[in-house]
Amino acid sequence: MFFVLNLEIPRWVHLGGRKLDREDFYAWLWQEFGQSGLQGVHEGTLLADEAFESGLEVESWTVDSAEAPRERDWMAGQVSSKADLYFETEEQAKQARLSLLDLSEIKVGEVQSQEDQDWDAQWKAAFLSNPDGVQVSPCWRILPPWVSPEAAGVGPSEIVLKINPGAGFGTGTHETTQLCLGAMARAARGNVLWGAKVLDFGSGSGILSIGAALLGGDVYGVEIDPLANDNARENAEMNQIVPRVRFLTELSEAPAQFKMVIANILRPVLLEFADALVCRLEKEKGTLILSGLIATDLPEVIAAYEKRLGKSVSEVLELREWRALVWKL
Repeated sequence: MFFVLNLEIPRWVHLGGRKLDREDFYAWLWQEFGQSGLQGVHEGTLLADEAFESGLEVESWTVDSAEAPRERDWMAGQVSSKADLYFETEEQAKQARLSLLDLSEIKVGEVQSQEDQDWDAQWKAAFLSNPDGVQVSPCWRILPPWVSPEAAGVGPSEIVLKINPGAGFGTGTHETTQLCLGAMARAARGNVLWGAKVLDFGSGSGILSIGAALLGGDVYGVEIDPLANDNARENAEMNQIVPRVRFLTELSEAPAQFKMVIANILRPVLLEFADALVCRLEKEKGTLILSGLIATDLPEVIAAYEKRLGKSVSEVLELREWRALVWKL
């Protein structure tokens, strides 16, 4: 059980003759209450689409190819923001509330209780609401590690792909992942990927890299997030394909040419890396699969890649609002 105190904090707080911005104010909170029961502070957040609607961002769909720049700190420009303070006991929370009421610029709510939550157990319960795992046409069955193929009733023609989303980098339930898995499997018919090099750019949990390795590919996953790569390596071990997949943090560390190139990111990154990805695709019977796109993204991305490939897009795949593009050379 936690006891939560809700605050609304202005951009600047005057405290003891000092003018503190919100970052300094959060530091003061820890200094003031850290030894008297404060267990955590949940700061206010603003999602990309909310920032777009507020006129703070020109892109409603934004993914940084590296670390986000400081000027994308949308919360810093807000007149006020909300924060939740978590205390160990109700008495500690009430004492903190009395202290904070002396700061006239801060709006302080009433103390509320909140039960502890086992987020991992909740995630498992959500996945197990579909006990047979996730089926993706034409041949995939995605299962968490605690569900056996036998218990899920996996058929002889299905390929089992096990994913443990411990760090939250992709479980196979998202439409763009499913579009890429389907495109990969169809492109690999006739064992054309067996022993061929495959690039998975923006590999996340490694689900597409592992899928390509299960189809026989010699796979290089590129992901700038080291935590995601750790998660991907664990998933690769679980699927017993470690010798056929490598996870890197830089595209420059990967080989020069690939039979298949997959990039499931978003439009800005696909445009930024168009030259680099096209240069690595084999021009003889190579396959390029791009996803992470919505309908309004397509014209610009198609134009950029058709110009570099000298070939019209072969397929446009759809699943609800999401799209994938396939070029077959």
